[in-house]
This record gives sequence, C-alpha cells and structure tokens, in this order.
Amino acid sequence: MYSNNFQFLLNSANQYYKQNKQNIDHIYIKKILKESVNYTVISFDIFDTLLTRLFECPIDLFAYVENQLQETNNTIAEFAKHRLQAEAQIRNIVYEQETRDEVTLEEIYQYMLNYINEDECLLEKAKKLELLAELSSNICIEDNKKLILDLKKQGKKIIFVSDIYLSKNFIEQLLDKHGLKIYDELYVSSDLMSSKHSGKIWNYVKKNNSNSKILHIGDNIFSDVKQPKNSNIDTYHYSRFCGERRIGAQLCPNVVPFSLMNKLFHLTNGKYSLNDFNEEKFWVGLGETLGALILYSFALWIKEQIIKNKIEHIYFCARDAQIIEKVWQLLECDKECNTTSNYLYLSRMSLRFPTYYIEIEENGKLSEASLNFIVNESTVANDTYKTYFNRLGIKESHLVDTKFIQRFGSLENSFDFAKTEEIKSFIQQELTYKLLEVFEEQYSNAMEYYSQEGLFNNEKKIAIIDLGWSGTIQLALTEFRKHKGVHNKLYGFYYGLFNDTATGRLYKNGPMKSAFFNIFLGNNEKKLIQNCINILENLHSADHETTIGFTKNLKNNLFIPILKENVDSLYLKQYLEKISLFQKGALQSILKWKNNETIYGLDNNWIDVEYAKAAIFQVCISPNKYEQKYLGNIQHSTLFDHQSMVPLINQKLPNNLNEVMPLFSSGGWECGVIQYWKKNRKEIKPHIYKAALQYFNDFPILIKNFIEN
Repeated sequence: MYSNNFQFLLNSANQYYKQNKQNIDHIYIKKILKESVNYTVISFDIFDTLLTRLFECPIDLFAYVENQLQETNNTIAEFAKHRLQAEAQIRNIVYEQETRDEVTLEEIYQYMLNYINEDECLLEKAKKLELLAELSSNICIEDNKKLILDLKKQGKKIIFVSDIYLSKNFIEQLLDKHGLKIYDELYVSSDLMSSKHSGKIWNYVKKNNSNSKILHIGDNIFSDVKQPKNSNIDTYHYSRFCGERRIGAQLCPNVVPFSLMNKLFHLTNGKYSLNDFNEEKFWVGLGETLGALILYSFALWIKEQIIKNKIEHIYFCARDAQIIEKVWQLLECDKECNTTSNYLYLSRMSLRFPTYYIEIEENGKLSEASLNFIVNESTVANDTYKTYFNRLGIKESHLVDTKFIQRFGSLENSFDFAKTEEIKSFIQQELTYKLLEVFEEQYSNAMEYYSQEGLFNNEKKIAIIDLGWSGTIQLALTEFRKHKGVHNKLYGFYYGLFNDTATGRLYKNGPMKSAFFNIFLGNNEKKLIQNCINILENLHSADHETTIGFTKNLKNNLFIPILKENVDSLYLKQYLEKISLFQKGALQSILKWKNNETIYGLDNNWIDVEYAKAAIFQVCISPNKYEQKYLGNIQHSTLFDHQSMVPLINQKLPNNLNEVMPLFSSGGWECGVIQYWKKNRKEIKPHIYKAALQYFNDFPILIKNFIEN
C-alpha cells in the first residue's frame, strides 16, 4: 500500500477528473443568455456555482488537512472536528458581541489557538495546509465559465459575490488558477464583513451598480435566491452542483477516500452529470463506490486472517455471504491462501429448530436463550396466537390436549404481549415434547447436510464467513459439532461483533474476529452500528429465498436445501430490481481493481477496512436525499420465517407520542427516519419530534449536533 498521504490520492482524483470532465449544459446556457437580455449586470455565486471541490462535502477538506498534518509529523488530535467546531463557535461569538455577519480564516485559527491549546506555529502550518488544499481540490464548473465568456461578448458586466471566510486576495488567486479572472467586480463577505446570508452584502453591490438591473445566479436557495430578491435583485437558482453536508464518519481522515470517490462518481455519472440519474444508476453507483470499498477491503482482511490462522476450509454462510463468496472467487483467493471453500446453506430457521431439538433431547427443556428467541424475537404486531404457533410449526391439533384455551382464550385472539412470560412458561411446560416431535425431521436432515458438507470433520481447521453481529450462527454450528463429538474450535470472521451476547460467546464459540466493528465498543458507537445493520444485511441479499430445511435428492443421494417458495416473493423482486444492481456495480469495480485499473480515482492500493468503515457511516448515519429515498424504500425482513417485511423508512408521520417509537424504529434505521422527519418537520408537532430526538442522546456529540440541527 502507498503511504497514507492523501495528497497522492487527491492528485489521482484530479487526474481522473481531467480525463473525465463534466459535460457542459448548453440548454442552461442558452436559457440564461436569452433571459440576460433584460439585465446589464450578471452576478454569480462562487462555490458550487463557479467552483466545486473534489471532496463530496466541503468539510471533508478539514479531514484531508488532518491527514496532511499527520504526514508531516505535526499531528493535531481530531483537528478536523476542532476546525469545524471552532468556526461555528467564533461565528456565534462575533454575532453576539458585534452582530457581525462573517469571520475570517485568521479569526477561526486564532480562536482554535485558545480553544484547543495548541502551538501557534503548528496551527499556522495547518492554516497554510488548508489554503493549499483549497487550491488543490477545487475544479472549475464549466457551465458558468462558458456562460460568462458568452455574456461578456454581449457586453454584460460580470460580478462575483461569495459568502466565505477566505480572504479576497486568496479568492482572486483561486479564480485566477482556474481561468476565472473574467469578472469586473468581486465581493467577498470576509472582506466586507457582510454576507449574502444576511442580505447586507447586496447594499455594496447595489451602491456600485445603482443604475443597473442585476440578475444573480447561485446554488443556495436562501442566500442566492430568497435574500437577493429582498433587495430587488432578480435571481436564478443554479442547482446542478448543489451538495449536501454529512458527517457520518465523525469527520476523521478515513472518510477522504470515499469522499473523493463518491464526488467523482457523481461528477461523471451521477447527480452532477447531465445523465438521467434514476434509481438504476443510483444502485449501480452505490455498488461501484460503497459496495466495492466494503467487499474488496473485507476480502483482503479475510485473506490476512486465513493465512495467519492457517485455515484449511472456508464456509460462506447463506444468504448474507453469497456476494462475499463471489468476490472471493473473483479474486481467486483460495489459490493464494491454499484453501478450499464453499457456500453453506443455512438460515435462522434451519439453525434454530435443530438447536431446540438438541436442547430438549439432552436436557428435557429449552434453554432460556431459546425461549427468548422462540417468543420475544419471533412475534410481530398484529400476530394472532394461531399465526405465531404456525410459524413454529405448531398446529391447532397440537394444542388440543393442552390448557391453552383456558389460559389464553381463542387461537384467533391477538397475541397478548403482556403475557409473553406466561407463553414461555406454557411452551416449556406443555409443548416441549411436541416440539421435539415437530423438530425431529428438521434436526435429522440438517445434521446429514452439515455432515455431507464436511462441517463435522475433526481434522481440518475451518472457518465461517458472515456479517456477524452476535455470533449466533457460530454458536449453533459449534453446538452441532459438539453434539457430533467434534471439539476442535470453529473460527468465525465477520463484518462486526457488537451485540452484548457476542462477548459472552467468545470462549464457547471459538475465535471470533471482525473487520469493521469491534466487539468491545462504547455505547455511542453501538448506536451508530445499529443503524448500519439492516442496510448492510439487505445490500448483501442473495439470489435465492431463505432455507427452510433440507431433503435428500434421490438421484444422487445428496442432501440439498429446501428453499422457501418464491411465488410473488418480495425478497427476490427486491433483489432483482435493486440489490442485484448494487452488487453488479461492486463486482465491476472489484474486477477493475483486480486488473490494476482505477475506479473514480482510487486504485487497489487505497482499499482498507478503516476507509470502508468510514464510508459505511457516511451513508448509514447521514444519508443524502437519494440514499434516504432508495435505501429507505428497502423492505426488511424482521422474523426468521421472512413472511413479514417493513420499509427501512416508514413514510407515515407520527400523529401522537404513541406512534413515535413504532414508526421511528420499525425498520431499524433511525438515522434515515429522522432525516425524513426533519424534511417534513412542519407536519410533525414539536413535542413529538423532540421525543424522537431523545434517541440520539448517546450519539457522538458532532453527529448528534448534525442530526438535531
């Protein structure tokens, strides 16, 4: 791998952009030229109108500067966070003390000097690096450069107006670098201490152009459209390069690779290009960027673990690891690691039912953990007792000789969640041996299948690959091996392990290691990860339905999986229309990396699990509007039978406090929901919205502030 110096990466991004420049919007230019006939002065905003940064979000530049400080052995801990917070705080101070609209870069760094108690020379170096980053990361927006040249031919006066803390001299230098020294007047808020946001800067503009009719063009709805209109200046909203701020990775240097990669995707093929950015392009693009980073970095990490631990055979667990196995095979990792591997069909049902059988057979009862799963985690709202017991394979005839009706009433009654503990007691006391009978065939066939696949081999060192979370699969397979007299430890390699039960299973399960999310986490990072789980699981969907059991193929005497019937399967429909496109994009990028090609400026030397983790947080914790829309529409399966599916973002808004948590948490993506609610905040009563915000109290402060504001 290269040095971690992101200057090389930014250079690569610039090179990629030069080879794949944005197309010019001639329709827009023609429209403005026609409208400009009635105006003598045409005004332009600068950032995201004349220039745009190669970073996805402007604040990612601070993360880049933090890296540049590290590379010169001048580390300022959490520089990017401090830089962001210092600017916000000094702005508040000067407004309260002086009712001043703007601050300068010098004031921001002077405030940081006291705020973080750092060496003045070091902060001076950071400031210079920030200015250098601005020069290196900005690119010209060709639409408006071409438009200005055409307007000047018509004799129009051109002025630039910008809200920015950078000095006027520096802005002149930046414009000159990109061939944009084609203006007659330049107004910079840090020079005048008046801004577009407050509207005061237009006083200077109008004073110098008192007898002129002005048209202003810019990207910000408030500062470039609403406020100039208040000063009787006509406006045009130039929205092509409107960006969205996000802070899901907590503004650390690890976000830089994805930031550059994602911006370049959108510049060339996505929302900033002139191509029609539809849902299909969203899914392919998300795969080319986020998907490829996750899957390729995980494959590299697995290779390290397999070689280090001398693993001989690898099982990729259905269904979440199907796409991971495809990447493994594409990269020919078995050859490199001197291993064999295969895809292992299993599911929560095909693991749980045999587990229940073994527990009852060996102990005469179900364990407390199994009772919790069989009741607490196997019911949903609107269940009747009948639908619930059918899910377990218990028929009405099985309940005839029990005291169910006396205790709970009709099977058609709604499941009474207040009686959960009573149901557990009923199952343990009156249904235990009926469950033994129900689960016997499941157990027998499952053991035959796992034996056939080599899971009970006592000689080989084997490992399973899965997304992870609580280590349940590894625990079940370990129990099956133990039941069959195999006591060698089974290895497990995962995306993440964080569930409270995972730590307690370390000794019993055998070695458990995770690439992205550590097993020992603080409460605030657990909340972040919980918002990633359902998205990651759905992005790793397979091209087949869930395994509901196993049966013997009489033609070859091999045991094969029984898959849930896929008649009108929402799961498979969703896979074909959405997830397969995401996975296609990921595999396309990974194949190019394998062939030493670059993807949106990144080559395979820049793939790392920490960069991938930062990318996951960017999308899952602070999704942009397209991610909210398309990821939010994903239908997620909540129970082991995969009969019940709910959207990650429920489109219904809460009308009262009782509706907050069911609507807020049903899809398991609270960060996505709160962004949707924030967009529709006027339709939600303030005390209801405030109740939802309580969920984020344990989040890292930077992200909490971002979500709440």
